[in-house]
Parts: sequence; C-alpha cells; structure tokens
Amino acid sequence: MSDEAGATLGRVIHIATQGDAGWFEKNPDRRIRIRKAVPMEFSEDMGQAPVSMAWFVLVLEAQPGARLRQPIALPIGFDIGDMDDSALFALFRQAAPDSARDLLKTLRVTKLPGTGSGQH
Repeated sequence: MSDEAGATLGRVIHIATQGDAGWFEKNPDRRIRIRKAVPMEFSEDMGQAPVSMAWFVLVLEAQPGARLRQPIALPIGFDIGDMDDSALFALFRQAAPDSARDLLKTLRVTKLPGTGSGQH
C-alpha cells in the first residue's frame, strides 16, 4: 500500500471511529450499534457484498472507548432502524468468528486506563 493510500485509509477509519464514539456518547445506555459500512473502513478488502446484499458494521462497545467493529452483509433494504441491543447481539453471534467473540470478552474484563472498572 502506498503512503498516500495508507494516509487515506487512516483518515477513513478515523472518521468512522469518531462517528461511533459520538453515537455512543449520545446513547450511553446502548452497547451495540449498526450502521452502513464506510468504503475502505477495514484494512482488508471486503469486496462487493453478495448479490442483493449490502455491507453494514456492528460496532460493540465493550467498555467506554474500547470498541470492536464486525462487518456483516445484510439484504438491501434491511430495516436496521428499530433494532435493540438484544437483536443486534444476535446478529453479532451469527456473523462474528470465534476470534471476534473472544476479543470482545477480553475487552470487557481488561482494565483500561481511564475507563473505570472495565466491567459492565
């Protein structure tokens, strides 16, 4: 990857993560959100979503400031507007590989500087 492409990728990821941080700040009672994926958000090329599907991202906040992003392909027109944390966690369990689930567990119990107890 060229330096310019790397810088662009860094800016894209920064914008996406800042948007996630702002959303969780405005919704302190939530621990998971879903949103459309931002192009180039993930360092690996996810490619085109399967036919009649679109890329979304589940963003899980393990503790304040510690978030995990999981891409998921959902049908075009899938209504994400009224999904609560329970429904979103069900999607995460379906889409996430074991490594992502293990990372979430680790983030939930790890004491991070400036985050309080590290447990929810």
